[in-house]
Amino acid sequence: MSKSTLTKRIEFSASHRYHNDAWDAQTNQHVFGPCNNEPSHGHNYLLELTVRGEVDHVTGMIINLYDLKEIVLQVIEEFDHKHLNLDTPYFQTRIPTTENIAHVLWGKFSQQPETRELERLRLFEGDELFAEIAEDCGGAQSVDADAGSNLEPVEARITRIYGLPIQYASTPGNQLGKSYRLAITVRGPIATDTGRVTDIAALDHLVAKTVLAPYRNQLVTHTKEFEGLPFSSESFAKIIGDHIQDSIEEGQLEKITLQESHGDLVEYEVFSSTC
Repeated sequence: MSKSTLTKRIEFSASHRYHNDAWDAQTNQHVFGPCNNEPSHGHNYLLELTVRGEVDHVTGMIINLYDLKEIVLQVIEEFDHKHLNLDTPYFQTRIPTTENIAHVLWGKFSQQPETRELERLRLFEGDELFAEIAEDCGGAQSVDADAGSNLEPVEARITRIYGLPIQYASTPGNQLGKSYRLAITVRGPIATDTGRVTDIAALDHLVAKTVLAPYRNQLVTHTKEFEGLPFSSESFAKIIGDHIQDSIEEGQLEKITLQESHGDLVEYEVFSSTC
């Protein structure tokens, strides 16, 4: 029988600090930058939980939305307004990155009978970054709350979002503009020593140099990449992917998403995989 999905979104707040006890202070500062600074810093997180199941022929629902909300609230109570390093057992040996927090939450929800059949979990850290754990990404791997546990790396996705306004010529002498929301998705294992799929600071630097600097607020159809080509969001997404694909040092570029301000969206998959 076919199944449907239901997504619940809810916010919570928490503070954390990135620090690897096995490293000296200089290494921690070099790898984690300001996120290693004391005191800790906090975020308003948005949790997006997607469950799947068969629609009950009596209720017309997969799960009662009120019941799902109560389950989510019960789980995140352990994390809400907490210092994740100090107040929870999950981050004594794990770095409380967005990826690792998402993975721990996946494990908590997968232990609940009502939310055991998870499709996807996204954790947004502000408006410009989110981590995703999904069943097709190895998310079903269990999470042990034991602070001394040494787990194999789990696969995850991390998506970074940038603003990218551009100009283009649809016909000679006819100049138009678009304001894109550029999302870059990198996938790979969550590294046990850093807690990350990719180095976000390095990704920001790469995108700033190869995408934002040459294209933001520029007439992109006058660049060499579009020489002899008509402009389209699809071709522009591929050009961006070609620019950065081989320069990402941690993880692998999975897809480029360009969404226009009025809602049209294009996704360019660099490659397709089981994660």
